[in-house]
Amino acid sequence: MGIQLEQSQKQGLSHKMLQSVEILQMNAQELTEFMKELSLENPVVEIEEAAPEDKAGERIQKLEWLASLDEQNRTYYQYDKRDTDDYLNNVGEDRGESLKDALMLQLIGKGYSDLEMAVFAYIADALDASGYYTEPLDDIVSRFGITEEKAAACLAIMKGLEPAGVCAASLQESLANQMAKQGDGHGLEQEIISNYMEQLGKNQLPTIAEKLKVSIEQVKEAAENIKGLNPRPAQGFGRGGILRYVDPDVTIVKFQDRFEILQNSYTYPMIHVNQEYLQMLKTSNDKEVKDYLTGKLRQVEQVQQAIEKRGSILLGLAKCILEVQEAFFLYGQKSIRPYTVKQAAERLSVHESAISCTVKGKYLQCSWGVYPFSYFFPGS
Repeated sequence: MGIQLEQSQKQGLSHKMLQSVEILQMNAQELTEFMKELSLENPVVEIEEAAPEDKAGERIQKLEWLASLDEQNRTYYQYDKRDTDDYLNNVGEDRGESLKDALMLQLIGKGYSDLEMAVFAYIADALDASGYYTEPLDDIVSRFGITEEKAAACLAIMKGLEPAGVCAASLQESLANQMAKQGDGHGLEQEIISNYMEQLGKNQLPTIAEKLKVSIEQVKEAAENIKGLNPRPAQGFGRGGILRYVDPDVTIVKFQDRFEILQNSYTYPMIHVNQEYLQMLKTSNDKEVKDYLTGKLRQVEQVQQAIEKRGSILLGLAKCILEVQEAFFLYGQKSIRPYTVKQAAERLSVHESAISCTVKGKYLQCSWGVYPFSYFFPGS
């Protein structure tokens, strides 16, 4: 037995690093609660709550303003104003937002009149369980006192929205509209949809090939393309009823020619330093008071830095998701790509654990609904 000196290295996490990791894991609601608790525990902290305002109207104005910005400044814009919005906070039960909300969100900021928006809302309310509009145009004409041409134009605009095929009058029209959105080169599919749906349903592919004077292989390929379409565009959307409320951490807005990524920092309060305590720190000669206030100020600075880091990683991850999963934001759930947290970490040049913490408990709002961040990492 004897005394021996031995040198070794151990890796540890400082309190600052631990707090940064904890804040990174928090979603919007948890971060709000954390800030409120911090303001009670730390007298130096003041929090600024969001002021009540006209929620939907304020958001619409900001989206219209965003749409008018020049291309250089509008690519990625982070809101510093703190406003709330019924479209962004009202989420249907476990099935996501309603189809009406998804449709109306796409029409915001496009310059439509109040009358047109009212017609759009009426059409959205009248959709059946499959997402079809089967009512006569006369209903719109008589209800709003507009011409049949104007009613048809409003309905045509609705038919051009996502999900593809919505607001069609029938299954055939819905499938035809979906196929048209896939671009040119689908003449055979359109011919089958228009004239041979009954034969397709009975799998009479040789009959279709004979009538259209094409090969059976061409018909098989066209049939597979048609089967890949969605016969019920409303599928996956909520039907209203009791709503739960989720504050999405990021919103991705689809405009006609681009996407905008909005970090919803308005959903939680802002931290400020109480100026009286700051002045006390400068003027006091009491060492104990100065040490106490210095420690509390250091805590505030660490929290602010951690929140800024959280926001930076969150925005970077949202941009990464948009770039990798752009087909999803254009065409919906069928277009989701295999992707992993590890790949995202490599793409952003950060540790995999940072991405895992960022993904945990966070939600993303888009025209298709509200999704957990983990949805965009389906693995292989």
